[in-house]
Amino acid sequence: MKVLFQQPQSQQVTEQYAKRIPVRKSLTAPDGTIIRVPIQPDRPDAYTIISTLQFVIEQFGRDPRVRASALGIINGQVNNDVARHARTLTTWVKSRMTYLADPDGAEFVQTPLVLLKQIQTKGNAYGDCDDHVVLLGALMNSIGIQAQATGVKLYGANYYNHVVIQYPLNGQMVLVDPCAKVAAAPFYGERLVVR
Repeated sequence: MKVLFQQPQSQQVTEQYAKRIPVRKSLTAPDGTIIRVPIQPDRPDAYTIISTLQFVIEQFGRDPRVRASALGIINGQVNNDVARHARTLTTWVKSRMTYLADPDGAEFVQTPLVLLKQIQTKGNAYGDCDDHVVLLGALMNSIGIQAQATGVKLYGANYYNHVVIQYPLNGQMVLVDPCAKVAAAPFYGERLVVR
């Protein structure tokens, strides 16, 4: 199973940018409260969702409990091997998260602390692509890998309907889809990130 997907040199990537938005403090309760992101019923507001996911990744990537979990996962690996650490964290998230969609017309984001607690007590956690991404992104950020939530267009959609992680490695951006558990992630030419 190929865990990471690196963009082929011959394919073009187009990025759009979402602004960093101020997120209410109540969305980042230290107990790991589930965050509800309001969306339009006919079409998700990808810009708001990506901004919120990146905020959650950055906030919880600074949490010592998330870092302790990441250190336990990469235990015994060599010094500052970013590619190996990213693969190890990705494999761990893929094996402990089960994909479960949100209800229609709602976007629920579970924080990394909620997901880590479920994994610790039950062995696995349930969530959709944004839950996979906030867990993986926060774990990566906690050990210095600059993970970004990245909106992509899945299955030929004309709007952003899926989210993955990208991070810099040796001057290139590496894309990781923690929901792609069996096959490698496809190439996503159009991407939405926070700037």
